[in-house]
Amino acid sequence: TFTNNWKNILDKLQSVLRTEFKNTLPVYVGEANEKAGSQYLRLDPVGSELLEYNVTSETREYNINLFLYFADKSESRTKLDAILRLVSRIESLIVDNIAMTLTDSSSLFNCRLESTLLDAVEDTESYVVLFDYKCMHLGNVG
Repeated sequence: TFTNNWKNILDKLQSVLRTEFKNTLPVYVGEANEKAGSQYLRLDPVGSELLEYNVTSETREYNINLFLYFADKSESRTKLDAILRLVSRIESLIVDNIAMTLTDSSSLFNCRLESTLLDAVEDTESYVVLFDYKCMHLGNVG
């Protein structure tokens, strides 16, 4: 049998973000950008890398891009302050969740944002922030 680690990881990350922001910041998983209001967060799985492999388990590092969208691309100081405050809140939330238990009772650990890129997509109507999220998972334990 197998476990869909991607689904478990994305569901947990989405749950943590939704719990923090309630209805003020919609969070969804998807490769395509589907507008979800004036500001929203999209989780886009990128890939995984095998870090350690042995006869009883494997350790993988998962990489997920988080895209934070703001419908207003104007360059006002007030808007930028709001964006930076939300970015800092997301960064702090990830630090507070450096380890998480998944629905199958396995654990994510070393969860972190490796980088944050402001105004990451220039040819769009929205101001977009790109977070590079990584986490490790011990799986296929036998």
